Amino acid sequence: MGSNRGRMTEDRNLAAELSLLATDVDSLAKALAQAQAELDREREHHREQRLQAEELRQQLRQARRRATAAERELVKVGADADAAVHRVESKERELRAQLDQARQTIEVLRHEVAQTENERTALELNLREVLGNLRQAAQTAGHSTDEATMVTASPPDNGW
Repeated sequence: MGSNRGRMTEDRNLAAELSLLATDVDSLAKALAQAQAELDREREHHREQRLQAEELRQQLRQARRRATAAERELVKVGADADAAVHRVESKERELRAQLDQARQTIEVLRHEVAQTENERTALELNLREVLGNLRQAAQTAGHSTDEATMVTASPPDNGW
């Protein structure tokens, strides 16, 4: 019976070891399941991060295209503005030249008007003098002056 007892002790030890091994296997299976779940979560997280990174890359490409288009538009607007400034400055110079020419023409015309007015005044004085001389000559010759043929000393105002 001693061997039977030894066998039982050995069987109990084996059962205890098997129970411990089963507990270890259970714990390891749970740890494996947890690790697998964590790995799945990490894979899903990495997949989402890759998708987000790809979306951000697409947005960046689109933003770069818009920035490039905006830069081209800015260059075009700048060139158009420069051209407009050049046209305005050129037109201003042209108008200033025309204004200067008009001012010079006005000065020439003023001088001519003044000269014409002086000539008119001189002619009016000469006319008065001639008429006075004619009257005097007529009186001296003994002719009477008829009112129908009499010329007035001051000519009518003609706007000068």
